[in-house]
Amino acid sequence: MDAAWVAVCVVAYIAAPFATARAQGATVQGATRAPVTRMDSADALGAALDAEDKGDLKKAALAYREVLQRALIPGNADGDKVAISLLGLERVWAELGMRDSIIPVAQRVVQLRPTDPLARSIQLRALVSIGRDEDARLAFTSWRRAAGNDGAPFREYARLLLQQGRAQAADSVLGDAGRLLGAGGALSGEVAQLHVALGRWHAAAVAFREALRDEPYLETAAMFALNRAPAPTRDSIRTVLLADPALLAPRRLLSALELAWGEPRRAWFALSSVKADDSTSAAWRAFGERAELAQSWLVARDAWTAVFEKRGDLDAQQHAAQAALSAGDASGALQLASRKGPGTDAVRARALLPIEIAALGELGRAADAQQRIEASGKLLDETARTAMVRPLVSAYLRSGDLARAKAAVQGTDLEDDDETAGWLALYDGDLATARKRLVRAATQRGELVDALGILARTRIDQSPALGAAFLALARRDSAGAAARFIALADSVGPAAPALLSMAARLSSKAGAMTLWDRIIATWAKSPEAAEALLASARAALAAGDKAGAITRFETLLVDYPTSALAPQARRELERMKGQVPPALAPAFGSSVTR
Repeated sequence: MDAAWVAVCVVAYIAAPFATARAQGATVQGATRAPVTRMDSADALGAALDAEDKGDLKKAALAYREVLQRALIPGNADGDKVAISLLGLERVWAELGMRDSIIPVAQRVVQLRPTDPLARSIQLRALVSIGRDEDARLAFTSWRRAAGNDGAPFREYARLLLQQGRAQAADSVLGDAGRLLGAGGALSGEVAQLHVALGRWHAAAVAFREALRDEPYLETAAMFALNRAPAPTRDSIRTVLLADPALLAPRRLLSALELAWGEPRRAWFALSSVKADDSTSAAWRAFGERAELAQSWLVARDAWTAVFEKRGDLDAQQHAAQAALSAGDASGALQLASRKGPGTDAVRARALLPIEIAALGELGRAADAQQRIEASGKLLDETARTAMVRPLVSAYLRSGDLARAKAAVQGTDLEDDDETAGWLALYDGDLATARKRLVRAATQRGELVDALGILARTRIDQSPALGAAFLALARRDSAGAAARFIALADSVGPAAPALLSMAARLSSKAGAMTLWDRIIATWAKSPEAAEALLASARAALAAGDKAGAITRFETLLVDYPTSALAPQARRELERMKGQVPPALAPAFGSSVTR
């Protein structure tokens, strides 16, 4: 589109906005034009939208102008079509790189409709965007006078200035609004954003709290704005949002912020003290779901328990018990799952019995788990009964009863489950079967990776002693398992450092340091040597031995530069910069002379 064409369109529109006569045969340079048939408003609007969709922006602009002209007919004005056509013209002219073309059109609408907020906003937006600051200020002043006590002109002008990065100018506008219209109120949201732009976090929190009272939809904007607050300023935000009265909106905002800041316990504290009602229960439920996604199981348990106590629904009870179990609170999970609640016995059994059995298994109460399954057998279908087998097997293993665990698997689908069959074979000392089955297991839990690492390092096919060590680990007998791994180290060949590394992770700090040093000294070429250096360096640092920690970190970097653990050692050293003695001892165990 050339500039001359646009000028003609705009001038023609301004000069004759309400012309309705049809040209019946005008002659241009000797040529006779066919009569022009004007479309009605609905047809013009459809043509404008269709042309815009097809990318014919010139045609769209003409059609939108036709819609606007008809929508402004005195005595029959159509505010909706005025708005649609203005926005359409703004879009298409912006696409054509002619944003300033909308200014005289908007000015004409403002002359006819002085309080039209959209026309005023489009006029102001165009002037600010093209840098006509003085004209923008005059347009704002005109709008302010026409609007009376309405805060819209201040809100829009401040927002546009903030988008331009002109926080000080926006501050001046909002300051005028405060003097002329009263403090905050409808402009609290803009004031809050201004404070954020200027780094005034306490003032921003105050303004957002005020804004949420009448504009709750600002909660998401407040979350994203305040989330950027530096750590030293967060306590001031907490003070504002925790202030009495304990209203749901500011507390929910603070809860979301605390989760984003990695403080799940504080997040729940912010929300838990709000008076319980239906809205609060909904907020607790949403918080519980977010806490589960973040794997903050203890606070998820507390949130779901609060929902259950308020609402009494089975879903909340199930979530609370499962969160407790995931948090390692087997006793709490059992207590929650056993509480009375809604639903038939069959429905409750399907929802809660698997959690009860798993909790009993974690507690090593295999006999109780078996009794609960038998007592509820008539309430369960075949699928539900099958689902009980895995936690029942875990219960028997936790109590050290390998024979009953194997018996429980007989005749069930778990016989074909590689992970279950592999673990049972390992506990029985059948390393050949365990090696074959566990490598095909679907999960990659930490204990499975450790077991596979040991099995891959030894060619022994049978070792009841190694099976007994892993069974002790399943019983949560860490000390017993560590002692058995250490005793076996001299008889498993290349797997020795892997066994000692496993024992070190299960041992006390002093015992672990001895085992790490043994790995470093005897199996310096093993993968566990780098792990031993990193772990022992961290232990030395925790014990206050900074020089010893530096020595071990540097040994790892020098002797094992390609280890996947080297970057971690480097980060630890950088973190300790400025806190180390000026002279360091030679690197521990290093073959490199410094």
